[in-house]
Amino acid sequence: MADGKVLSNQKTILSNQATIVKNQKAILANQATIVKNQKTILANQGVIKKNQVALDEILKNQKLILAAVSR
Repeated sequence: MADGKVLSNQKTILSNQATIVKNQKAILANQATIVKNQKTILANQGVIKKNQVALDEILKNQKLILAAVSR
């Protein structure tokens, strides 16, 4: 009886270990994706800053045009 319980527990342990390995592989894959996404975010931040500068320039020009038209 005890031997059967030990064997059952060993099978459960092996199954759990296989699940852990599978999950670890998934975690590693997700980490790689996260790093890739972080690099993309950093690159996009540079583009966003450039666009904000351009929008500020457009707004400044619109104000000058409005002032000129209002005269």
